[in-house]
Amino acid sequence: MTASQREPAKQLRPVHPPFTHFPIAAYVLAAAFDIISLAGGSGHKWSAQLWHAGTFVLVAGLGVCLLTMLTGFWDLIRFPDHTQEAIRAIAVHVCVQAAVFMIGVGDVAWRLSERNQASTPPGILVLTVSAAVLVCVGGHIGGTLVFKYGTGVAGSALAETPEQAAAPSEPAPSHGHAPAPRHRSQAS
Repeated sequence: MTASQREPAKQLRPVHPPFTHFPIAAYVLAAAFDIISLAGGSGHKWSAQLWHAGTFVLVAGLGVCLLTMLTGFWDLIRFPDHTQEAIRAIAVHVCVQAAVFMIGVGDVAWRLSERNQASTPPGILVLTVSAAVLVCVGGHIGGTLVFKYGTGVAGSALAETPEQAAAPSEPAPSHGHAPAPRHRSQAS
């Protein structure tokens, strides 16, 4: 047994997933704040406060979104081996999330030009809700990459080193009963 076989292999971990949650939450919260603000109308002080809160949350979400996109591209470079299906899903994920980012930038620009409104303008609400829906779709596709294709998952064929893939696997010890069936999540 060589020294490399005795030591556990160092597995790369993706850096993208921890950053994904905040931008998704920011887009969804901004949409919720805008819907409530528009429903309240200009007759309520809280409508303007929610309108401004949506702007602040969206600005913060866009800032973290830049970091999220950079880490996503970094992981794409670090984990280059993908199936054709995974490559298609990655392309769709990138396109959807890039569209969300561009909608968000336009949304913030429009918000800043109309910052003295008493409640959310209807046109801005359309942009914000569109971004929220699309970011959820993009997040679902990202989940599909992990749960269906095993992208960046330790123990998947994509995370194994050539030595790990070539090593014969040892059967699990039997304790007198059949092993539990393994289920794999099928996101669609």
